[in-house]
Amino acid sequence: MPFEHALPVRAFASYRRQRNLPGLWWSATTGGHVGYESWLERDHVMLLDFDPAVGLAVAGGVR
Repeated sequence: MPFEHALPVRAFASYRRQRNLPGLWWSATTGGHVGYESWLERDHVMLLDFDPAVGLAVAGGVR
């Protein structure tokens, strides 16, 4: 199985009064969503998405 099709180790849960802000970023590089668990991770995914040298971006830990 290609690495980019592997499933995340855990879900990106969200709930009321959560201190971090998980979500999904639509990546032009991958042509799909990349999950993030904090805005810091989101910022890194955004920067990777705009770097022409990057060919793949995936969410943290995968199976």
